[in-house]
Amino acid sequence: MAPEMSCRCHSVPQRSCQARPMFEILSPELKSLAVRASVRYAPHPYVWMAPSRALPTGLGIETEGLELPMGELPDWEESKIKTFPMLWKNPVTGDLHFQVHPCGVQELIVEPLPAGAKCGGALYPDGAHIKDLGEVRALLYKMQRPAIAPQLVYPHDWQEKDLVLFHNRGLLHSVVGAFKPDQVRAFHQCNLAASDVPAGPNGDDVLKWA
Repeated sequence: MAPEMSCRCHSVPQRSCQARPMFEILSPELKSLAVRASVRYAPHPYVWMAPSRALPTGLGIETEGLELPMGELPDWEESKIKTFPMLWKNPVTGDLHFQVHPCGVQELIVEPLPAGAKCGGALYPDGAHIKDLGEVRALLYKMQRPAIAPQLVYPHDWQEKDLVLFHNRGLLHSVVGAFKPDQVRAFHQCNLAASDVPAGPNGDDVLKWA
């Protein structure tokens, strides 16, 4: 797995949770959805979401129509818009990790159930392309929220000179906590870009979980 690390410094606590349990604790219906789904991110996602407000849990954005209009974003190319599988497959262990940054997602793309799969209570058995931002965010929140239960997260209470390194293909992180009137957030970020794109579930994974 290619290196992809970040170092950050905050004046408020930060929370990290593992992406593997995030998938494993899902219901069968949501596992079926996750193994068939991809997420499409907005162009310049951090610019696009900048006017919006985060959810109190830190796990996504409020849907209030505050996102920057597409026509006001810096120049972008359709070919460079990122679409990634909802689940990333660890090439060493074979485990599936629910690796989605909910704040920047704009659309969900769901493949239909594979031939021979039992429809049962599967969501979107014929596939779907979900573009309604409220629906996209509500569905992602439903899938990700159980994994930030207290026993599943590591909260780091930042102190001066702290350095935290985390695996960006196996953990999700968010800022939590609140500021006092006289506090200022200090944010420093250093990225080592990955040399390849993440691999998603293979055919056997889809047949197993769909």
